[in-house]
Amino acid sequence: MLKLKRHEIPGNDGLNMTPMMDVVFQLLVFFILTASIATPTQIEIQLPESTSGVKASPDKRAIVTYRPNGDKPLITLNAQPVDNLDLLGRMMRKMAVGRSKTPPVDIQIDRSVPYQEVVALIDTVRDAGFLKFSLYTLAKMTPAAGDR
Repeated sequence: MLKLKRHEIPGNDGLNMTPMMDVVFQLLVFFILTASIATPTQIEIQLPESTSGVKASPDKRAIVTYRPNGDKPLITLNAQPVDNLDLLGRMMRKMAVGRSKTPPVDIQIDRSVPYQEVVALIDTVRDAGFLKFSLYTLAKMTPAAGDR
């Protein structure tokens, strides 16, 4: 055994990094080889071509617009003014009669409408049998030339 002087600290040779580097390189080679071998399989699909040149008609959408207008809201159904939500519900139920599938509804609401009124409008539309609807926020109305 090596004799050390009284104040001499034995030298630390450190960790032998060679076996760890061998393992890292083996893992690297393994992943490179398996990644190049495993290619995703692709399914070839032959899609049918159209024999008629007629496009299918898009769904007729019902458009409900709701804007505040003083103390009474301005409600329209397909650009036709409606006095209140009850009348809107009756008109929409008439639209749904005789249809096996109700069309989707676009609900256009002004940003300043309180949330409880939005929920009441959605409930009216759903109670009329229209379960598919989209909500849109209306852009600010610009004043007409005579209003200035």
